[in-house]
Amino acid sequence: MGNSGPDADLIDIRLLRTFMVVAQELSFTRAGARLYLTQQAVSSQVRGLEASLSVQLFRRTTRSVRLTRSGRLLQERVQPLLDALDEAIVDTREVAQRRGAVLVVGHTASAAHRLLPRAAGLLGRSAPELQLRSEQHSELGLRAAVAEGRVHLGVGLELAFSGGRLACQELGREAWCAVVGARHPLAERGRVGIAELAGHEWLSWPRSSHPGHWRAVHRLAATAATDAAPDVTETWLSLAHTRLVTTHAVMLQPESVTAHLPQGLAVLELQQAPLGRFSAVWSLLATPPGLPQVLSALMAAAGHPRAAPGG
Repeated sequence: MGNSGPDADLIDIRLLRTFMVVAQELSFTRAGARLYLTQQAVSSQVRGLEASLSVQLFRRTTRSVRLTRSGRLLQERVQPLLDALDEAIVDTREVAQRRGAVLVVGHTASAAHRLLPRAAGLLGRSAPELQLRSEQHSELGLRAAVAEGRVHLGVGLELAFSGGRLACQELGREAWCAVVGARHPLAERGRVGIAELAGHEWLSWPRSSHPGHWRAVHRLAATAATDAAPDVTETWLSLAHTRLVTTHAVMLQPESVTAHLPQGLAVLELQQAPLGRFSAVWSLLATPPGLPQVLSALMAAAGHPRAAPGG
């Protein structure tokens, strides 16, 4: 079988790290200052990466630097990989320094805002011998990772899978809020009823990768409707922010997302806000290390009223 693309093993990780800094700064000069490199060196590394991938990652003019569509996609996909690599290096060094169990937690993006950081802090005090390593996945990617044993535990919002050889434990619930562009006609309201959103386009993650989020958004859209349910459009993370800023679209997210929104977006609190459900899943074929302690920490972090089983 012929090779249909570049060999990922041959791409220098340093080029990817340089690309990510330029993508964040949108300036070769500022990126060079952060990396302690000259502007020419940064530009040369980006050109080398573009040559390896056979794509253009940035549109450059004398006044601005912008990501191309390919550049935005690479930025979205590479960041979790670099984070996982950094975490793996840290975990490897820590394991070499002290003996202890390592629990690999896979999660969807919604769990990264508040749930996992809080749970990690609680575990650091209650079970310091248990080391956590996190990986971000799409919902379906998370299911595969749990089923195949690549992660010990999966955590996410509105996960649409259970049963079979997977165990599922509800962790807690969190209110939904509405994210809109700063120029949206409702942006200055601060607090609205969900029915007021019915006249606008709603965004959801694609059903093909995040069926639970997709189903939850459609259920909420049905409750918001007075006559006809609002149109729901599937979109990827790399495109959702742009669509919100440039249109009157609405995206429902858990309220913990509010602390991590990029510029140009506003949050609307929902009156009598519906609740989204966070859950943990794991394979029945292998008990994750420290499962009772981890579930207790996750449920405490989510504000769940019940104690974890076996805790």
